[in-house]
Amino acid sequence: MDAVDLMNSDEADLPKTRMGEFGPYLENVFAGYLAMLCEVRPRTFLDNVVLKQLPRVTALAAALLEVVELCRNNKRHAAYDCLDAAIKPIAKHLSLLMPSGDMSLVLNPLYRLRNAGPKPYPRGGLFHIPFQSRRSVGETRYSVAGRPCLYLGGSTEVCWRELRRPNLSAVAVSRFHARPGTDLKVLNFGHRLPLLAAWVDKEPHKFLDFRSDAVKVVAHVTCWPLIAACSIRVPDQARPERPEYFVPQLMLEWIVRTRGFHGIRFFSTHYNEYPDDPKTYMNYVFPARTTQAVGYCPDLCGLFDLTEPVTWEQAKAAPPAGMKRPRYKTREALDDAMEAEYGRAENWLLGLPHGPLDAIPDVMRVEFRDAVRDRAYAIWESEHRTHGFDRDHWFRAKAELNLPVHFVA
Repeated sequence: MDAVDLMNSDEADLPKTRMGEFGPYLENVFAGYLAMLCEVRPRTFLDNVVLKQLPRVTALAAALLEVVELCRNNKRHAAYDCLDAAIKPIAKHLSLLMPSGDMSLVLNPLYRLRNAGPKPYPRGGLFHIPFQSRRSVGETRYSVAGRPCLYLGGSTEVCWRELRRPNLSAVAVSRFHARPGTDLKVLNFGHRLPLLAAWVDKEPHKFLDFRSDAVKVVAHVTCWPLIAACSIRVPDQARPERPEYFVPQLMLEWIVRTRGFHGIRFFSTHYNEYPDDPKTYMNYVFPARTTQAVGYCPDLCGLFDLTEPVTWEQAKAAPPAGMKRPRYKTREALDDAMEAEYGRAENWLLGLPHGPLDAIPDVMRVEFRDAVRDRAYAIWESEHRTHGFDRDHWFRAKAELNLPVHFVA
């Protein structure tokens, strides 16, 4: 067996669907991968360096099982410390999972869908949940309660899947654009080993020494247990327990604390067969890097531009912009149905003008100014309409609404 056989094996392919209790299942997943790694014979340079990662991979797998056990026993702080310690020996490999160069050339275009509300979303309505509403942020795979995150997809179709396939007539959509020259750093958990194996098979001359792309393959092979622990499907969506979320949620916390990356790129677990273009099924999560009373994360506002939100019907009805985009293909065959639905909407969205979002947009300032005015008036009425305390009422109203003193003029 060689390195390509390892990467092409069923044991290495992701995502997986849990069977039985999560801890024992993950242990079996790791054991299967380690057994395949042990079978690699060092016939080529790539085989040799892959096999040499066995001690690191073994240690990482053991540490992740301990992380899961600590989480299961509600010892989250200890679990985080354990994960942080497990990452340190593979830090160099982890950094190689980040695409190099200007990330705007790698990521764009990006999209976000939301279920449409009773009235049109204002600019920023498809950004992350604003800080004043952070209590509504629940726990998902890459979401911690109370921590707003910006979630994006490489295609409108993957966004639709992540929303649990809502009726498209009831969604709003925006196109996002990663700004060039911002030093945006994204940890790439989106590579599946079979795709890397196909790359090695096609261009073996690129993997002959440490100056080649071999280091990227070795990095993914080494970090595979961590990526796998974040890529287990939830078998029963009706059950409240989601141990599949333990490690990805801690990784999100690690991103925020260490600040070495802005976000994580990861493949969707909602596909049975993947389209030809990996970008089509990629998800991105960018956690807010600050905590404020209102508005949006200034760091994320500086990294992304966005279009005005539009309805799906508006996007589909508009003429195409004539710009190049990824096509919906599977096994090199164009998917006409997806092209007619998602491709058509993207054709127009690509031509929409995009621009920056202020950390506190004007529409939000007006909204809160009105709320403070109404609350201050209610306080004045509750105090028998006593005049001369306008300033006091104004500041009390801001405090009750959890707004900073300097926010509203």
